[in-house]
Amino acid sequence: MPDNSAKTEFWDQKSTWPLLEAGVIFPPTQRADLAGLASELATTLERLTSAATNDPFANPVQLLAIDLSRRLHQGTLDYATIEQLIQYLSVTGFVDRAARLADYLGTTDEAANDETLTRLVRGLAERGGEIVPFESFRDAVSREVFGIVFTAHPTFNLSESLMRALTTLALGRTAENEPPLAPQDILERVAARPHQPDTDLSLTREHGLSLLAIGHAQDAIRRLYRLIFEVAETCYPDRWTELRPRLITIASWVGYDLDGRSDIHWTDTLRKRLVVQVRQLRHYRAELRAIRAVVPSIEEIRHTLDLLESRLALAINETDNEIAAFSAPDAADASGIAGIQHVARRMHEGRSLRLIDSAQAIELVDRILRLAGNSPDVTPALHRLCVLRAELANYGLGMAHTHVRINATQLHNAIRKAVALETAPEDPRYRQSYLTALNELLDKVQPVTINFGSLIAERTSAKRLFMIVAQMLRYADAATPVRFLIAECESAFTTLTALYYARLFGIADQIDISPLFETEKALEAGSRIIDQLLDNPHYRAYVLARGRLCIQTGFSDAGRYLGQTPASASIERLRLRLTRLLPKHGLTTIQLIIFDTHGESIGRGAHPGSFRERLDYISSPYTRAFMAEQRVKFKQEVSFQGGDGYQYFITTPAAFAVVTRILEQTLDETTTLPDDPFYQDPDYITEFFTTVKEFQVSLMTDSSYGVLLHSFGANLLFASGSRALKRQHESTEDIDHASASQIRAIPHNAILQQLGLPANTVGGVGAAIDKDPRRFTDLYQRSPRFRLLIGMVEYGVAIAAPDALRAYIDALDPATWLLRAAHTDDRHRADEMLRLAAFLEDSRLHVRKRVVFRKLYRDFCLVEQGLERTDTTRFAERIDQTGLKVLHAIRLALMHEVFLMATHIPPFSSQHSTTWERVMQQILHLDVQGAVDILAKIFPSTGQNAIDDGFGETATYVSDETQNYSQENERLLKPLAGLHSLIRRVGSAITQRIGFFG
Repeated sequence: MPDNSAKTEFWDQKSTWPLLEAGVIFPPTQRADLAGLASELATTLERLTSAATNDPFANPVQLLAIDLSRRLHQGTLDYATIEQLIQYLSVTGFVDRAARLADYLGTTDEAANDETLTRLVRGLAERGGEIVPFESFRDAVSREVFGIVFTAHPTFNLSESLMRALTTLALGRTAENEPPLAPQDILERVAARPHQPDTDLSLTREHGLSLLAIGHAQDAIRRLYRLIFEVAETCYPDRWTELRPRLITIASWVGYDLDGRSDIHWTDTLRKRLVVQVRQLRHYRAELRAIRAVVPSIEEIRHTLDLLESRLALAINETDNEIAAFSAPDAADASGIAGIQHVARRMHEGRSLRLIDSAQAIELVDRILRLAGNSPDVTPALHRLCVLRAELANYGLGMAHTHVRINATQLHNAIRKAVALETAPEDPRYRQSYLTALNELLDKVQPVTINFGSLIAERTSAKRLFMIVAQMLRYADAATPVRFLIAECESAFTTLTALYYARLFGIADQIDISPLFETEKALEAGSRIIDQLLDNPHYRAYVLARGRLCIQTGFSDAGRYLGQTPASASIERLRLRLTRLLPKHGLTTIQLIIFDTHGESIGRGAHPGSFRERLDYISSPYTRAFMAEQRVKFKQEVSFQGGDGYQYFITTPAAFAVVTRILEQTLDETTTLPDDPFYQDPDYITEFFTTVKEFQVSLMTDSSYGVLLHSFGANLLFASGSRALKRQHESTEDIDHASASQIRAIPHNAILQQLGLPANTVGGVGAAIDKDPRRFTDLYQRSPRFRLLIGMVEYGVAIAAPDALRAYIDALDPATWLLRAAHTDDRHRADEMLRLAAFLEDSRLHVRKRVVFRKLYRDFCLVEQGLERTDTTRFAERIDQTGLKVLHAIRLALMHEVFLMATHIPPFSSQHSTTWERVMQQILHLDVQGAVDILAKIFPSTGQNAIDDGFGETATYVSDETQNYSQENERLLKPLAGLHSLIRRVGSAITQRIGFFG
């Protein structure tokens, strides 16, 4: 991080000026002492908090919000100043987030990380001070030990420019060998623009950002490969050019994840795969041109270089044309089909000349290496050629390996008729019959051929996805395997169905089928499902042929339904059971690949302590040692989800730090099981996490919890991805029957964080601690594994603000407004409050939400008491809790302004499929923009002109349709929309201080 004195200098210059320059909603008319105002509000909040010690009924956050509301009404504070204050608090939170990011990544100095990686690689070449045989070193660096997977989860809470600025501020530089940047320059840009996502968050935009992250990950791995060859040249001077190191792979499912998405057309998926291809081919061509400048000027070498470059140029040209063809607006209409037919014929007829296997390019690189010799003057060229060959061997012909994903239900629908599937596949009455029918299909399946017309005609999503993969393998990259992920897999039947279609479409030898175990049922039954599959001759033969067994686990939905800590414990138990299965079935020659899809927040399995703790949280030292003891070959894969995940790869130095941290953990290959009491006291551990799980299950099934989540819902936040976070319930009646399960994991967690109590992380832990507080404290102090798991809870407590949650609930309580009206001298203002109270009187939602609050708060107090006994303050010291609560108070004040302003909406008769009452409900649940859009139609700013001429007589009547509602638009609708934007900006500012989204 840049030194603090420079940042202080910046704030001294800027804290009394309007910071925000772009996207200003309420233009300021005068300077404001933003630093002074922020400090005053923090001091006021601390005073109110101190006073609440003697008044348990007082709510400091609510009182500060009321104070702000009064200032706004009295004119001592205005919306423009509030807008600038939000920006000031956003930027200060941004600076704190950058500091935490720098600390989280560990050493980011490239030279220091070079030394670390060189030491680790050297450790693979030496044992006891002696150089190991070349074959041992080759095997060690050529294996795949870790996989980085980029996904498009909706965590894009910052614009690309702010993402770059955040990492630049954290690291002090943007790229290798560039001098540190002045923090004033970074903060100047950061302060001038609102902190929110890019406005064009389409899947195409997300795909572009993923390619940026993948490119930097490749840069980091390329540097790793250079270091490997440097060590190898020293240790094995005669054979080092034979190496083809891998260690880390890169994969992506951005554009290929069809689970729960009907908006991704097959042409979108194929086109994005081709974009990944053409960019990598351009990289290879650029590397080849750079090598040409340093390789010996031998005619046969030049000829081989020309041949390889011409193959790449032809492939680039072909792929560019195919991308254009598959970009047709509608592939189902006549013109779109005609375009696809044309390019399909060309692809088919030219397939024998296509570059579809990286082995073709590798063969030419090998020829150049042989011709170049090994004299010292060609060593730089040899190193570059070896790195290029390693990339070709690792990535194939794309920037990243391809992961596609589909839901188990989609597979069941596809096979339904063929096996007479009338109930759930795991239905005990018919389960064996279904499996028998499916095995009979597998016994006699014969591959079929398809073309792009088959894709156009197919209506079954599962079959269509297999066809897409088949065409990817046929025309893009025939050698690099594709991962086929199956979400919500709860039976062996589902995986065998995927195997059947893989054989039907002739791709079983090129894809790795991977069931996802994420639900409570799946996590408990996962090992039994794999056990059953390994007993199946078709599946056993399949994994033996592939040489690997792949599964996926998920921390998001598991954390949402079970609680984050029980989910993690369940996933670890699953890993241990799976490890035992491979020796049981005599399959220790194959590799076990576990892809853990965890997110970037405590609610989705990302430990906030450090990057090493993040890695150990999902793959503990104990399970890694147990796998080594059982002689199980293992590869760990993890996801980096959406914008928050790409943050670590937004610059090359950050990506290189991540790669270094990954190998520090992964190459730490201890075979001694840690002496950790967590694994020696299974009864207490089981009871502890079962208590947490029961609390979470009761919460998720409580309809009142659904009401709490849906009351304001995603309207507190900007949309954070192409899968929009929309409110699905717009009336009290709808919200009254809302369920927590209707909200996906990321918005679910984000809403909880914004309301001030991350229940899916901390909920139920208090009850578990309270069963035996002394035992909890003892295990916490003695067990590194237990301490790591509870660290998630500690961070959840640090970012929690129960007073804020209570204030949000009270905002829709009619009693709140009656009491405020009674203590308001301005009768006009009091009348607004009374009208609001009267409207809220018919709703009982606040009563139900208070029941949930009491449940959560009771448990939260027990958690705080339990953690106090451990004397831990690690995460509390990292979070500006006062600053968080000030932001909650500012947002509450703005919400109060919106609610009171809404009482001035003129009554109107039912029109545009809505009523005045429904519009009010929308606003009270913060669907302000939706309400304003409707009101703008009901009260247009410009009237409709009457047709007066040509009717023979003069008309003096003026229709209501010609009336102009510009006053209502300026004084009511525009401010309502503006205030809601500020409410969402507060949400972004809170996210900055928490450090993650969802």
